Amino acid sequence: MAAILLSACTVSQWDVGGWKLVKILTPATADDGDTIDCSSLFGSVVFSFVSGATDGTLTDVATASQSITLPGSTDNEARTILAIGH
Repeated sequence: MAAILLSACTVSQWDVGGWKLVKILTPATADDGDTIDCSSLFGSVVFSFVSGATDGTLTDVATASQSITLPGSTDNEARTILAIGH
């Protein structure tokens, strides 16, 4: 379990009606249980979807949090995260 820096990820952001929709692509070294600090993007993450090539689509609910913890059971795999927050 480690922290993944946003600077190590590819981040795209859209503003939608006062909310932010953010797509984060983690590096291929991401492991389950790793966390991404999103405090520079959000005051709080309301909901996030996490997808990986092996794990399929998994859901991580990060209500009122400033970080996302990667779920799953696979190490060393890039994940795509879609997060909604404000």
